[in-house]
Amino acid sequence: MTWKAFTKAIRGKEIIFFGVSEWARKTLRRVPISSFYFVDNSPSWIGTRQLDAEVKDPLVLKEKKPNRFVVIMSGSYESIYPQLLEYGLKPGVDFCISPIMNNLKVITDIHSHEARLLVSSPDHMIYSGLDKNHKTGGGLFTYDIKTLDCRKVLEGTFHQIVEAEDRFYVADEVRGICEVSKDFKLLGSFGAEAGAKPHGVAYCPMRKLVFMAATGRDKIIVYDAKTRKIKSEILFTKKFERTGEPGHWINDVFANGDYLYASMFSHSGAYLQGSYDGGIVEIHMDDPSERHVLTRDNWMPHSVIFFDSEMCFADSMNGHLYKTDKNVIGEFFGFIRGIAFDGSYYYVGQSETRYFDRLKGIRKNIGMNAGFYLFDEETKAAKFFSMPQVHQVRDLHVLAKSR
Repeated sequence: MTWKAFTKAIRGKEIIFFGVSEWARKTLRRVPISSFYFVDNSPSWIGTRQLDAEVKDPLVLKEKKPNRFVVIMSGSYESIYPQLLEYGLKPGVDFCISPIMNNLKVITDIHSHEARLLVSSPDHMIYSGLDKNHKTGGGLFTYDIKTLDCRKVLEGTFHQIVEAEDRFYVADEVRGICEVSKDFKLLGSFGAEAGAKPHGVAYCPMRKLVFMAATGRDKIIVYDAKTRKIKSEILFTKKFERTGEPGHWINDVFANGDYLYASMFSHSGAYLQGSYDGGIVEIHMDDPSERHVLTRDNWMPHSVIFFDSEMCFADSMNGHLYKTDKNVIGEFFGFIRGIAFDGSYYYVGQSETRYFDRLKGIRKNIGMNAGFYLFDEETKAAKFFSMPQVHQVRDLHVLAKSR
């Protein structure tokens, strides 16, 4: 409970503190309670007096009494909770945890959370030369946040991951779109094209279409998922035809309903000229001429994705995690890309920063760690999971949620 809700809940009621601890003294400093007594599961406390109040056996709570409220004061609240339910007490009505322990609960919940992720890395072999370590290099990795077990399950220069029925589609810079089984076996690939540099992939289950962001050619190529044949191409400008260089730098694509969403470094196509007027574009799948610019002036944005009906994306160089086009819900020190959500927490990928010259005078702390954050939108608490095996984290996908 919040302090306001707690004060309202205990007003005019008989108060019992469950657990002899310093949390009781700290609670009384915030909310003066003149009359109360303790209960405790430890026999050594029962019959003593603490804070000038009697300590009783918790069995007294089995007695049906109206107008009584129990406040848990023990760090062992997870074992006390079912005990109170067994006594017939209702959470929020007959008992709660003291608000003084809310911070402890945030920490406990995060450290006890369980999830297993699929993480992609596009690390090139140049990093192997730097590290002299054969374990480096890009690929797909599984990561268990409870055991910290991280293992490479497939080699590749992998970027975006999307799940499609019985498989994953993963963008690979060399092989195009890789089809990967749920047990992480390479089933095949398609869309390889010299200079295409695929970074993004999306799947539309209604139309059975696969969309590949050909980043090196400033276009999105549309494939039939069954035949793997090209159905159409979505061009942004004719600049590439004239210059032979990608100026928009399309990163990620995401299919949602009838629309395709793409993140790019530059709307104007002048990325190579130093214009970072990037953002998100919405494109109708059946009529690609229908387009809408949803966000502008983002600095190297990545990872446009929808959770329920709300769009999220990473403003990567600024280290901002957006929910909708206006709300920055998280700030991070590194170059962020890759967003996942398990219903409780967000997961935000972070890569080793390579742009120190561009951040000079802007940042006072430039992140060099590769890995990902578990991030709580409500409390802003973040726990970092390091991946020393890689320098670049590209995308994240939740494989299994907390039980």
